[in-house]
Amino acid sequence: MMTKENLIEIEKYLKSKNLSSDVFAEVYDHFVMQISELINKQEISFTEAFLQTKFNWQNELKMVKADLFSFKRIAKIEKSILQDRFKKMMMIAFVFSLILGTVFYCNENVYLGVQGTLIVIYLLFLMYHFIFRKMSFSEYRKMSFHPLLLRNVLLMLIILSVNTMFFTTENLWSFPFNHMAVTFSVVLQIQLLYFRAKKINVLLA
Repeated sequence: MMTKENLIEIEKYLKSKNLSSDVFAEVYDHFVMQISELINKQEISFTEAFLQTKFNWQNELKMVKADLFSFKRIAKIEKSILQDRFKKMMMIAFVFSLILGTVFYCNENVYLGVQGTLIVIYLLFLMYHFIFRKMSFSEYRKMSFHPLLLRNVLLMLIILSVNTMFFTTENLWSFPFNHMAVTFSVVLQIQLLYFRAKKINVLLA
Protein backbone atom coordinates (compact mmCIF):
# COMPACT_ATOMS: atom_id res chain seq x y z
CA MET A 1 0.00 0.00 0.00
CA MET A 2 1.30 3.44 -0.92
CA THR A 3 1.81 6.23 1.58
CA LYS A 4 0.93 9.89 1.25
CA GLU A 5 4.63 10.62 0.57
CA ASN A 6 4.58 8.10 -2.30
CA LEU A 7 1.60 9.82 -3.89
CA ILE A 8 3.31 13.19 -3.52
CA GLU A 9 6.40 11.79 -5.27
CA ILE A 10 4.28 10.55 -8.19
CA GLU A 11 2.53 13.91 -8.40
CA LYS A 12 5.82 15.81 -8.32
CA TYR A 13 7.26 13.66 -11.12
CA LEU A 14 4.24 14.11 -13.38
CA LYS A 15 4.10 17.86 -12.73
CA SER A 16 7.67 18.08 -14.03
CA LYS A 17 6.25 16.99 -17.41
CA ASN A 18 4.07 20.14 -17.59
CA LEU A 19 0.93 18.17 -18.40
CA SER A 20 -2.38 19.97 -18.76
CA SER A 21 -4.84 19.38 -15.92
CA ASP A 22 -7.02 16.84 -17.75
CA VAL A 23 -4.07 14.81 -19.07
CA PHE A 24 -2.33 15.02 -15.69
CA ALA A 25 -5.38 13.61 -13.88
CA GLU A 26 -5.66 10.69 -16.31
CA VAL A 27 -1.95 9.81 -16.28
CA TYR A 28 -1.77 10.19 -12.50
CA ASP A 29 -4.59 7.66 -12.04
CA HIS A 30 -2.82 5.21 -14.38
CA PHE A 31 0.46 5.63 -12.51
CA VAL A 32 -1.13 5.00 -9.11
CA MET A 33 -3.03 1.96 -10.40
CA GLN A 34 -0.04 0.41 -12.16
CA ILE A 35 2.33 0.98 -9.24
CA SER A 36 -0.20 -0.51 -6.83
CA GLU A 37 -0.59 -3.59 -9.03
CA LEU A 38 3.17 -4.07 -9.26
CA ILE A 39 3.58 -3.76 -5.49
CA ASN A 40 0.80 -6.28 -4.79
CA LYS A 41 1.46 -8.81 -7.56
CA GLN A 42 5.25 -8.79 -7.72
CA GLU A 43 5.72 -7.95 -4.04
CA ILE A 44 8.30 -5.25 -4.74
CA SER A 45 8.93 -1.90 -3.04
CA PHE A 46 7.37 1.39 -4.11
CA THR A 47 10.71 2.62 -5.45
CA GLU A 48 11.09 -0.40 -7.75
CA ALA A 49 7.46 -0.23 -8.89
CA PHE A 50 7.75 3.50 -9.52
CA LEU A 51 10.91 3.07 -11.59
CA GLN A 52 9.30 0.28 -13.63
CA THR A 53 6.19 2.38 -14.27
CA LYS A 54 8.29 5.37 -15.34
CA PHE A 55 10.16 3.08 -17.73
CA ASN A 56 6.87 1.78 -19.17
CA TRP A 57 5.69 5.36 -19.73
CA GLN A 58 8.97 6.84 -20.94
CA ASN A 59 7.89 7.02 -24.59
CA GLU A 60 4.54 8.71 -23.85
CA LEU A 61 6.11 11.17 -21.39
CA LYS A 62 9.11 12.01 -23.56
CA MET A 63 9.39 15.78 -24.05
CA VAL A 64 9.04 16.83 -27.70
CA LYS A 65 8.34 20.01 -29.66
CA ALA A 66 4.66 20.82 -29.52
CA ASP A 67 4.53 21.84 -33.17
CA LEU A 68 6.76 22.70 -36.10
CA PHE A 69 6.07 26.40 -35.46
CA SER A 70 6.35 26.20 -31.67
CA PHE A 71 9.37 26.36 -29.37
CA LYS A 72 7.42 24.91 -26.46
CA ARG A 73 8.21 21.34 -25.40
CA ILE A 74 5.45 19.08 -24.10
CA ALA A 75 5.00 15.39 -23.34
CA LYS A 76 4.48 13.18 -26.40
CA ILE A 77 1.12 11.93 -25.06
CA GLU A 78 -0.06 15.54 -24.85
CA LYS A 79 1.21 16.35 -28.33
CA SER A 80 -0.99 13.70 -29.94
CA ILE A 81 -4.06 15.08 -28.15
CA LEU A 82 -3.09 18.64 -29.05
CA GLN A 83 -2.47 17.86 -32.71
CA ASP A 84 -5.91 16.23 -33.00
CA ARG A 85 -7.41 19.38 -31.47
CA PHE A 86 -5.43 21.56 -33.90
CA LYS A 87 -6.70 19.54 -36.88
CA LYS A 88 -10.32 20.01 -35.80
CA MET A 89 -9.78 23.75 -35.28
CA MET A 90 -8.17 24.11 -38.71
CA MET A 91 -10.98 22.12 -40.34
CA ILE A 92 -13.62 24.38 -38.77
CA ALA A 93 -11.69 27.49 -39.86
CA PHE A 94 -11.24 26.07 -43.37
CA VAL A 95 -14.96 25.31 -43.75
CA PHE A 96 -15.87 28.85 -42.61
CA SER A 97 -13.31 30.42 -44.96
CA LEU A 98 -14.54 28.28 -47.87
CA ILE A 99 -18.15 29.30 -47.23
CA LEU A 100 -17.28 32.99 -46.90
CA GLY A 101 -15.03 32.84 -49.96
CA THR A 102 -18.03 31.56 -51.93
CA VAL A 103 -20.30 34.21 -50.37
CA PHE A 104 -17.82 36.94 -51.31
CA TYR A 105 -17.77 35.69 -54.90
CA CYS A 106 -21.60 35.73 -55.06
CA ASN A 107 -22.53 38.73 -52.90
CA GLU A 108 -19.94 41.10 -51.46
CA ASN A 109 -22.41 42.87 -49.15
CA VAL A 110 -23.48 39.64 -47.47
CA TYR A 111 -19.83 38.70 -47.11
CA LEU A 112 -19.04 42.01 -45.38
CA GLY A 113 -21.95 41.47 -42.99
CA VAL A 114 -20.88 37.95 -42.01
CA GLN A 115 -17.20 38.91 -41.78
CA GLY A 116 -18.13 41.89 -39.62
CA THR A 117 -20.14 39.61 -37.33
CA LEU A 118 -17.18 37.27 -36.91
CA ILE A 119 -14.91 40.19 -36.02
CA VAL A 120 -17.45 41.46 -33.46
CA ILE A 121 -17.62 37.97 -31.90
CA TYR A 122 -13.83 37.93 -31.71
CA LEU A 123 -13.74 41.38 -30.06
CA LEU A 124 -16.44 40.38 -27.56
CA PHE A 125 -14.46 37.27 -26.61
CA LEU A 126 -11.36 39.43 -26.23
CA MET A 127 -13.19 41.94 -24.00
CA TYR A 128 -14.53 39.10 -21.88
CA HIS A 129 -11.02 37.75 -21.32
CA PHE A 130 -9.62 41.15 -20.38
CA ILE A 131 -12.56 42.36 -18.26
CA PHE A 132 -12.78 39.14 -16.23
CA ARG A 133 -8.99 38.71 -16.25
CA LYS A 134 -9.10 35.35 -17.99
CA MET A 135 -6.08 36.39 -20.03
CA SER A 136 -3.29 38.90 -19.47
CA PHE A 137 -2.02 41.18 -22.23
CA SER A 138 1.27 39.23 -22.33
CA GLU A 139 -0.72 36.00 -22.90
CA TYR A 140 -2.61 37.72 -25.70
CA ARG A 141 0.68 38.70 -27.34
CA LYS A 142 1.81 35.08 -27.09
CA MET A 143 -1.41 34.04 -28.80
CA SER A 144 -0.41 36.15 -31.79
CA PHE A 145 2.50 33.74 -32.29
CA HIS A 146 0.40 30.60 -31.90
CA PRO A 147 1.54 27.84 -34.32
CA LEU A 148 -1.84 27.78 -36.09
CA LEU A 149 -1.75 31.55 -36.66
CA LEU A 150 1.85 31.41 -37.87
CA ARG A 151 0.79 28.80 -40.42
CA ASN A 152 -1.97 31.16 -41.52
CA VAL A 153 0.50 34.05 -41.88
CA LEU A 154 2.70 31.83 -44.03
CA LEU A 155 -0.32 30.87 -46.14
CA MET A 156 -1.31 34.54 -46.56
CA LEU A 157 2.23 35.44 -47.68
CA ILE A 158 2.12 32.67 -50.27
CA ILE A 159 -1.31 33.81 -51.50
CA LEU A 160 -0.18 37.45 -51.74
CA SER A 161 2.99 36.41 -53.57
CA VAL A 162 1.01 34.38 -56.11
CA ASN A 163 -1.53 37.18 -56.41
CA THR A 164 1.09 39.84 -57.15
CA MET A 165 2.81 37.54 -59.65
CA PHE A 166 -0.27 36.86 -61.74
CA PHE A 167 -2.57 39.80 -60.94
CA THR A 168 -2.18 43.54 -60.45
CA THR A 169 -2.38 45.08 -56.97
CA GLU A 170 -5.80 46.48 -57.94
CA ASN A 171 -7.16 42.95 -57.73
CA LEU A 172 -6.15 42.39 -54.08
CA TRP A 173 -9.66 43.10 -52.78
CA SER A 174 -11.41 41.11 -55.50
CA PHE A 175 -9.22 38.04 -54.99
CA PRO A 176 -11.38 35.58 -52.90
CA PHE A 177 -8.40 33.70 -51.46
CA ASN A 178 -7.29 36.85 -49.63
CA HIS A 179 -10.64 37.01 -47.84
CA MET A 180 -10.58 33.29 -47.13
CA ALA A 181 -7.19 33.69 -45.42
CA VAL A 182 -8.54 36.56 -43.28
CA THR A 183 -11.62 34.53 -42.33
CA PHE A 184 -9.44 31.54 -41.52
CA SER A 185 -7.38 33.69 -39.13
CA VAL A 186 -10.39 35.27 -37.41
CA VAL A 187 -12.17 31.93 -36.88
CA LEU A 188 -8.96 30.40 -35.50
CA GLN A 189 -8.57 33.25 -33.01
CA ILE A 190 -12.21 32.93 -31.90
CA GLN A 191 -11.62 29.22 -31.23
CA LEU A 192 -8.38 29.92 -29.33
CA LEU A 193 -10.16 32.41 -27.07
CA TYR A 194 -13.10 30.02 -26.60
CA PHE A 195 -10.84 27.16 -25.53
CA ARG A 196 -8.91 29.53 -23.28
CA ALA A 197 -12.16 30.51 -21.55
CA LYS A 198 -13.11 26.83 -21.14
CA LYS A 199 -9.60 26.10 -19.79
CA ILE A 200 -8.97 23.55 -22.54
CA ASN A 201 -5.32 23.26 -23.52
CA VAL A 202 -4.54 24.72 -26.95
CA LEU A 203 -0.94 25.69 -26.15
CA LEU A 204 -1.79 29.10 -24.72
CA ALA A 205 -0.89 28.50 -21.07
